[in-house]
Amino acid sequence: MNEDRLARIEKIVESNAKSIQALSDAVAQDRKEWARDRHHIFDWMSRLAAAQRDFYEVQSDYIRHIETIEDRLATILERFSPEEKEDQT
Repeated sequence: MNEDRLARIEKIVESNAKSIQALSDAVAQDRKEWARDRHHIFDWMSRLAAAQRDFYEVQSDYIRHIETIEDRLATILERFSPEEKEDQT
């Protein structure tokens, strides 16, 4: 009876050891996946930041170009309609 009990306890200990090892392996795998996912997230964030920078640079160039065109148009309008200036004064 004592030997049966001892054998059952040994089986329980072995089973617990296998469960602990399986959990340890699962945690180690989860940590690897987490590290890989974290690396990908930071990579995507840096790409997004670069894309935003490029967008704002293009937007700024576009607005500057529109302002230049507006200034040219204003200059042209001033040249071709001087009599309106004289009428207002």
